[in-house]
Amino acid sequence: MSKLFSKILNKDKNVPLSSNTTNKKVSEKSKPLIITGFIVSLSSIFLLLFTINNKFG
Repeated sequence: MSKLFSKILNKDKNVPLSSNTTNKKVSEKSKPLIITGFIVSLSSIFLLLFTINNKFG
């Protein structure tokens, strides 16, 4: 996280290319995790509502 903020604050034009590749790797790994988390969240909300409806409905 500190590297991200240092890039924003310093605004250096001489950023090494290796930092760009690490950002791409992080974004490639995070997209499936975000999608999986979204699916798990939606399914848990659905199951919660289904349980409440069966219990009190």
